[in-house]
Amino acid sequence: MDRAPTTGPEPASGAAGSTVLHRTTPEGVSWITLNRPEAMNAVTWEQRERVIALLADASADPAVRAVVLTATGRGFCAGADLRDARAGAPARARERVPGDVARTIRLGAQRLIAAVLDCEKPVIAAVNGTAAGIGAHLAFACDLVLAADTATFIEVFVRRGLVPDGGGAYLLPRLIGPQRAKELMFFGDALTAADAERMGLVNRAVPEVELAGLAAAWAGRLACGPTRAIALTKQLVNDSLTADRAMAFAAEAAAQEINMTTRDATEGVASFAERRTPKYQGY
Repeated sequence: MDRAPTTGPEPASGAAGSTVLHRTTPEGVSWITLNRPEAMNAVTWEQRERVIALLADASADPAVRAVVLTATGRGFCAGADLRDARAGAPARARERVPGDVARTIRLGAQRLIAAVLDCEKPVIAAVNGTAAGIGAHLAFACDLVLAADTATFIEVFVRRGLVPDGGGAYLLPRLIGPQRAKELMFFGDALTAADAERMGLVNRAVPEVELAGLAAAWAGRLACGPTRAIALTKQLVNDSLTADRAMAFAAEAAAQEINMTTRDATEGVASFAERRTPKYQGY
């Protein structure tokens, strides 16, 4: 039986006071919700590691067909919590030595962004409010980005005299080109959801009351789709930006070869020949 799209997220599970809420719907949508509204969801070490683990679980679990990443309160993610040394602030217990900062970024923010990019299931960002610094990059790393019309995106690093990290200088030029990326990163101005949509950083900007429902509807459609084909498509698109034509063509052919071994590919071809709606199982 086909999976029906969800109409909205049901309450997420988690221990009382949990900073990351999580639930998987019967349709196979994993909802990951940052839950530190009092801090505009500035991400802590604990949150980061939990999100990374949940994305890895989503990749490995055949029952999960799509992921939605969102947050509670007015902020999607205000960046790294600089009060938490493990989340990105430099260590204060001893004098900083060369390599400390690079190691912190590599093992912290970059791991989080890579976890989104490498997740084998499609990841939708439902940006409910301010996304600043690593929070903006967390959204931009997702495969599809939906935003409340009240949301803003801020490349805040320059305001603090810092270089963008968390994959920003990798992600933005690939999404909007180098000149636009430099404009955002050099000035650090807040970008409205409407402007982000016009620039191609956001797929849809919608009234805040419609955000959860649209995210659920899109995730539901993905959950009904051929999961492995979508995973391979995600990999092809992500890799195409750093591959030459020969490599991209070879990867495409290999991906199609792999995909044709799946039951969903067999079902897709059979349903076309039989002129009926395909019923994909995700494998």
